[in-house]
Amino acid sequence: MSKSKIVGMMGLIAFTMGILLIGNSLAGEKGKVASRIDYLATVVHTIKVPDMEDHTIWLVEAKGIYFSEKWGNALVYQIFTWDSIKGSGPCRGYDRWAFPDGSTIDGPWEGKSTGASVEGTLTLIKGTGKFEGIQGKGKFKAQMLSADQYYGHQEIDYTLP
Repeated sequence: MSKSKIVGMMGLIAFTMGILLIGNSLAGEKGKVASRIDYLATVVHTIKVPDMEDHTIWLVEAKGIYFSEKWGNALVYQIFTWDSIKGSGPCRGYDRWAFPDGSTIDGPWEGKSTGASVEGTLTLIKGTGKFEGIQGKGKFKAQMLSADQYYGHQEIDYTLP
């Protein structure tokens, strides 16, 4: 066997051993991740509450695209409720991020709307694939662009086992 083939085989063996021994690069990681998500509301139900003027309960389903330099891109499915009195009030919801490799992250959030913006907190409660066992907490800010389009920024502190 030639010297170049031996060197090539040794390199391939070293690479394979590195993958097997190191495994998922996220395992045992603790850190912070920043991201942006752009959303489009796909279903919006509103119910007027008769107790006062301009009081409405909203139920919204939205889809979005998650952008993060650290974790890459994902598709987002979001559902939430909003108790709006004259455009302001509490909201709470649930997000699922689905990454191209099949990994997912799930988590609830809650916040307060003050007109065209929302600020609040979120929790990471479940992950699959490379995010198996993820836990985390963070903050977000979202801004309405139109009646069915909005975007948000998040900063999350997380740990992986």
